[in-house]
Amino acid sequence: MTSLADSLIMALPGQHLGPYRLQGCIGRGGFGLIFQASSRTTQAQVAVKLLMPSNDPHAAAEFDAEGDLLRKLNKCEGVVTLVDSGIADIPVSINGLDVPLPFKYHVLSLASGSLDELTSDPGRLAALAWVDRISLWRGAIKGIHQMHLKAVAHRDIKTDNCLLMVSGKRTEVRIADLGRSKDFSVTPTLLPQDYFHGRGDLRFAAPELLWSQGGQNGSDFRAADLYGLGSLLAELVTGHPMTALAIGSWQTAVNEGQRDFLAGIRRDLTVLRPQFRRAVDEVADQMPRSIRLDGAAILTQLCDPVPIARFPPRRTTNKRVIEPGLSWLLRKADILVKRLSIEQKNQRRAAECERRIS
Repeated sequence: MTSLADSLIMALPGQHLGPYRLQGCIGRGGFGLIFQASSRTTQAQVAVKLLMPSNDPHAAAEFDAEGDLLRKLNKCEGVVTLVDSGIADIPVSINGLDVPLPFKYHVLSLASGSLDELTSDPGRLAALAWVDRISLWRGAIKGIHQMHLKAVAHRDIKTDNCLLMVSGKRTEVRIADLGRSKDFSVTPTLLPQDYFHGRGDLRFAAPELLWSQGGQNGSDFRAADLYGLGSLLAELVTGHPMTALAIGSWQTAVNEGQRDFLAGIRRDLTVLRPQFRRAVDEVADQMPRSIRLDGAAILTQLCDPVPIARFPPRRTTNKRVIEPGLSWLLRKADILVKRLSIEQKNQRRAAECERRIS
């Protein structure tokens, strides 16, 4: 049976949505579709994210909240740009009749692709220079850094949600898909227990969200983002997220977490550290020698199963301090890029010397 999404993918190209003409579908999610579109006045190419018609009030609320957050973040160059938002009726053929259906939409800047197109293809990932991999990771850190400075946590970091913007020879990352993001400067809107569990694709979820130990404070949301950035680095190295490498079956973890939750038990997540260290070693072994030790240290910190341990320690005490942004992590990424650049330069010099000798 053809799904509603499949029917809309076939029916909507060529339709007009306000001042935009929809073209082909370039992405889909649980509740939405993304089409490439062109402005009927300027001919500019954009991406249009549509909320599929449904009776799910949570989907509509998340879609509206995403628009609000994108407007709040619209001056952040590391986050996808919101061009327009609205609601419009589009005639859709149902049983031979054209029925106007209301669609909420966001118009976004059009990307050239996303990071998962690189990490999901072993050949393309292997061909990607290490300086470029870490530079792309730094771009994702920059976007999340800018979000945190605006008191917004993403809560769903993965390569699918890191868009690639290409301008000439320059490729930059833009953070996208803020449907599960949270403005932690405002009072939580859901019940406390609604924040305990992970949502969405749990292959990328932090351990506390698998074992029903999430929280509703800004520090909880930001700790999950730190894990997501560590997992993103693991994807750029191996093609696999950290949860899959360290835990294996996320479903087993979720089942255990639900049983613990119902029994009023809070599992000690420190017992997970040995298996995460093994996963970190596996990832670090695939890194160039020049960044292997630092890369392992960064991954160990970001992907610590204990959320508070992901934040950098205070210089003068053993206590953890939560800085307003991620400047400290950007500095670490810069060090990795610099070391890789030096290594690359030395390799070129050695090759040139060998060529001259021969």
